[in-house]
Amino acid sequence: MTGSAPTHAQQDEMSLPSSYRVVETGVTETGLSTIAKDNVVPVNTVPDGRGLSRLWEADGVLPGGDAATSGDDAVESPFFPEAGGVRFWSVTVPPETPGTPPPAEFHQTSSLDVGIVLSGRIVLEMEDGTSAELSAGEAFAQLGTPHNWRNPYSVDAVIGVVMMGRDK
Repeated sequence: MTGSAPTHAQQDEMSLPSSYRVVETGVTETGLSTIAKDNVVPVNTVPDGRGLSRLWEADGVLPGGDAATSGDDAVESPFFPEAGGVRFWSVTVPPETPGTPPPAEFHQTSSLDVGIVLSGRIVLEMEDGTSAELSAGEAFAQLGTPHNWRNPYSVDAVIGVVMMGRDK
């Protein structure tokens, strides 16, 4: 099946979910693959107005980590992954308020973050003044560098991101 990516106008009309269904696979005691969990994860609004869904999280699943926990246990885990940990989130960035200056400070984590824009458009800004506008279907790899996410457009931008903890 062939098709083209939605236009910016079509992306603007897409409705955003209030929750996501997350299916996690596993292995039974007899060694057969199975659906281990089938949960609904809400989109929560964080203090800066962004929407955040902590879709799946585990610690100790990558080299350098400790014992693994995931799913419901992940709520107890550190917000950002430590070495060997993984976080899979959706982040909704609402449009900026007209006339509001962009954030003066950049933020940084020690994780390796890879993601894709699911809907809308967003701008990734770097310390040296370079930036990239990303639209739905476009991906990024954020290598623990200081950065800002901005949404100067008229609709929410939603990104899916996997953060992998690494040694500092």
